[in-house]
Amino acid sequence: MKPFKLLSLALALLSPFSHAALTDNDQQLIDRYGEQIYRNSRAVGMVMVVVNKNQTAQRFYGQTRPGNRTQPKADSLLRIASISKTMTGEVLASLAMQQRVRMDDPLQKYAPQGVALPTDKSGKPITLLNLATHTSGFPREMPGEKPQDTPVFVWPTQQQRWQWLSGTRSNFAPGLRAQYSNLAFDFLADAMAAATGRPYAALLSEKITAPLGMRDTTLTPTPEQCARLMEGYGASPCLDTRAAGGSGGIYSTPNDMQRWLQDLLRPQNDARRELRDRMFHMYFKRDQLRSLRGMDVAGKADELGLGWIRMEGTPQAPEIIQKTAGGGGFIGYVALAPKQDVAVWVGLTRTGGTHYQNMSGGVNKLVTSLSGYQPVSVAAPARVRAKPVKAKAHAVAAQPKAKTKAKTKSQTKTASKTKTPAKTAHKQGHVKKTAQ
Repeated sequence: MKPFKLLSLALALLSPFSHAALTDNDQQLIDRYGEQIYRNSRAVGMVMVVVNKNQTAQRFYGQTRPGNRTQPKADSLLRIASISKTMTGEVLASLAMQQRVRMDDPLQKYAPQGVALPTDKSGKPITLLNLATHTSGFPREMPGEKPQDTPVFVWPTQQQRWQWLSGTRSNFAPGLRAQYSNLAFDFLADAMAAATGRPYAALLSEKITAPLGMRDTTLTPTPEQCARLMEGYGASPCLDTRAAGGSGGIYSTPNDMQRWLQDLLRPQNDARRELRDRMFHMYFKRDQLRSLRGMDVAGKADELGLGWIRMEGTPQAPEIIQKTAGGGGFIGYVALAPKQDVAVWVGLTRTGGTHYQNMSGGVNKLVTSLSGYQPVSVAAPARVRAKPVKAKAHAVAAQPKAKTKAKTKSQTKTASKTKTPAKTAHKQGHVKKTAQ
């Protein structure tokens, strides 16, 4: 290839993501909230990506591994865990645009040959839309005992989940209730692979990572990429995670996540703009459902979309579309205010005392501030601790516990004198800035 062609290709890749410098005020907001989120979350290491219209910033805190004194950077590898679900929804929206699938296609249509799915008493089938909106009736995880010491995002395999589904007698009653389900999104990925005759990992590349130049976003990390994987408490080994590609298996980097967020806020062409609009469409309102479980972690889930959760705007805050995540030693959160062109993603490696809502609450306030609102001071929600190392869940979805009384000053002073793993991690907690 001639040199000028290489230059043209490079410009074509970079031009959709042009950016300008953040204002001093925005930089200060990002620094203030970033420090608070890192400190209050008690992380080993943390990365943050901020997109404000055509302005971007990255921040890095702590260490890539406990005690190594190495700060994360733009190509550090992280598990985005259940944020993977929003990308699965994006693939679904793209295939629907091309009329390769329909949202109301029954899952049965894409089941392996000879597999008959159980039916609801009313005869209503489980559709692809039900899978993508947590309204299929499927449980959070596949029932049964997970093999001991099994890493995250490798169990159950495709064969194992379909074998379970063909043998269960459960009555799933799709469309009546919302119940957070990792299992549903892996069935959705299976269905899209069957519909197209292509592995789901190939669809992910075709629809998202290749068009946006997300070179480190993958389900099959190389040894070189694994060497860049951040590590915290309860870390799982760096493995092929295609078994859970639809629900939580994706690895990515701050650079790649920035490109994805930029495209969500300001798509590079009309086709991607239509895709974004379909992705952010909400299909179920909270009051239309008999119940809703597992989706109020970062705030009240007012509406459900394709992996996304919408929180209604108020006079004090913008509409926020968000997704929580956790697994393999990581927790994460992405929140967007689409009408204000603001987006924030945070990914961190946890200690034994990491608190999820200290992260999500701080991100929501940062998005609110960058959107031109003044965050309201409200009582802090009860802390939701990250799940134990052997937990099966891909994303944190525990319900808040009852509020506890605030510590007295003397208790706080006593606690501050006691060393914890979190404090050890924070000794190297100086922030590194990347404003682009």
